[in-house]
Amino acid sequence: MYAKLAWRNLRRSLADYGIYFMTLVFAVAIFYVFNSVSDQPAFLSLAESQRRMARGAVETMEWLTTIMTGVVAWLVFYANRVIVRKRSRELGTYMLLGMEQGRLALLLLAEVAAIGAVALGVGLALGVALSQVFGLLVEQVFRAPVDQRSFVYSARAAGWTLILYGAMFLALALWQAAAVYRQRLIELIHGARKNEEIPLRSRALALAAGLLAAGTLGTAYWLADRVSRTTGLDPTDPRVSLGFLLGVAGTYLLFASLAGLLTGIRRRTGGWLARGLNLFLYRQVTSKINTHAVMLATVALMLTFTICAMSTGLGLGAAIRGGLESDMPFSYMASSSDPDQDYSGLRALLAQHGVADAQVVEFVAGYTGLEGADLMLPDDAGRFLSDEEGGYTVYVPVRAMPYSAYGRLRALKGYRDVPATPDGYLLHAADRGHEAAARTHAAWERFVAAGSAVEVVGVALRPAAAEVFSEPLGYQLGGISPVLVVPDPVMAALAPDEERSFSRYLVAELPGQDPPGLAEAASAWALEQSQGQVWVHVSSRAEALGSVYMIEGILVFLSFYAGIMFILISATLLALHQVTDALEHQQRFAVLQKLGVDDAMLNGVIARQVGLYFLTPVLVAFVHSGAALVALNRALTREAGYETVGQAALTTLAIFAAIYGAYYLLSVQSCRSLFRPGRAG
Repeated sequence: MYAKLAWRNLRRSLADYGIYFMTLVFAVAIFYVFNSVSDQPAFLSLAESQRRMARGAVETMEWLTTIMTGVVAWLVFYANRVIVRKRSRELGTYMLLGMEQGRLALLLLAEVAAIGAVALGVGLALGVALSQVFGLLVEQVFRAPVDQRSFVYSARAAGWTLILYGAMFLALALWQAAAVYRQRLIELIHGARKNEEIPLRSRALALAAGLLAAGTLGTAYWLADRVSRTTGLDPTDPRVSLGFLLGVAGTYLLFASLAGLLTGIRRRTGGWLARGLNLFLYRQVTSKINTHAVMLATVALMLTFTICAMSTGLGLGAAIRGGLESDMPFSYMASSSDPDQDYSGLRALLAQHGVADAQVVEFVAGYTGLEGADLMLPDDAGRFLSDEEGGYTVYVPVRAMPYSAYGRLRALKGYRDVPATPDGYLLHAADRGHEAAARTHAAWERFVAAGSAVEVVGVALRPAAAEVFSEPLGYQLGGISPVLVVPDPVMAALAPDEERSFSRYLVAELPGQDPPGLAEAASAWALEQSQGQVWVHVSSRAEALGSVYMIEGILVFLSFYAGIMFILISATLLALHQVTDALEHQQRFAVLQKLGVDDAMLNGVIARQVGLYFLTPVLVAFVHSGAALVALNRALTREAGYETVGQAALTTLAIFAAIYGAYYLLSVQSCRSLFRPGRAG
């Protein structure tokens, strides 16, 4: 009999709380999918050096998924408590009919454990299916295409999922059964009537709390703006932690104050509320917001974290990749602190791997003794000297390189030809970077546009072109410091001294993909050449981009996992409260039906009620995340030229809308099914 009763209750629970069950399934599936990365063919096809870095990313993600399992455990704990509280009258009725309390606890244990076991099995099956598609994303992120694809099953990820989630479901089932065992009959009978206390019943206190919340949140936004306008990104800045704490406190104060404020608003909007079922709708929504204030504030903070984490993770990864592609335009760049460095060994290696001599440029570049201010008009130099953020640009050293090498470098990349005169110079400076660098670039443009002369080793040179060239030449040449392109005889007259150091460079541009083994051989050659005070470094664009793809993969996977899980948790909490509260309010909707409200009006009220409840924390999260993303984007753009918002934010909002919208529609459908004739009353 007890087994039959447990099975009947289990089927009814799945029907009434399908959203909760669906979330458990998705949580298990996503956990398996993200922990199966190391067994994906794209991961196994990586080079050994890339795989070591990717292994670190996978280990980090495994730690995050384990931590997130604790968050999911809190969700399951909270959801189970809500469900049991709503079923407390039913459980109390079993005891009134003679069921022993111990058997009641075992009955509930069997139900909760069965739901967890079914969710675990279905979730694992779904995870295995989704991991086949997830492999395509791994290929794109790690830039490791696979020629032949096969069915992927990760025994390690499956075992880890079974251990963590199985233990979690069992522990929560035991805890829930023990909690019911300790409850008295009177507590079970009246448990469904318990609700969260309204935080502030006094309207005066609510108004004071609302004003305090506005001041607290305003201060948090102001601190974020101030930090974003300060030179240098310092996460340990006390204003960061203070702003975070004020934001959290202000959010809880805001939702706590709604308990009294909404009552006052209702008394001043009689005309609108008198139309149709607006008054009923208003009382329903405000009642839910008042009694679930703490939960709604928590959801708003989780959604804020989700939007910020996903937007920043996706945008920053793409920005770093784009920046490196600009910083390393050539396939290989070697540099040596010895201006007489012999590159014959490296040239031989390149030749062995099919790199023609025409694809290689070798030259010497060095510092001229000039500074950034020497390439500015007097008025511009004076303004920068008094600029707290951009003042350093007047002191950056100016390097020089010969016309012949500069022309060949541009030819390798297919850049347009530039003029060359025996008594002229060209100015090259990267235009990507923070705000101060952009203003400095504009000042240098005004300098050359005015035809200003520059003296190098006693030779007066005038601009051969009235513009500053900024095509990517690599961070070693075209970084913060400007490059003065001078005639070859002038460059030959420059000599190293205590103030002017010179380096010898070798640049190679390959027409196709990087030959296997060339990067490792070039690095080994550079290591052999580095002796004593002489250092030699060889950078490979393919290897550097491979490292960046790993970093981008870490950011994408971690932000995706954390973001999707937080959206699932937030939407589940909101949906679960809607469905469980709907059970309590069935009688109210039954009265509306008896008063003549047709199905169309009733369905409209339910849709608007659920929509307003879902939108309340979302609106707060949008305001919070908007302020945070604007500040973060300003700071990163100024400091590193990384644009983090935009495309990434749109992608985040699309994912957010898809998941959140699906839960909203499911909640509406579940609530409508509870109020159909035959279930109400």
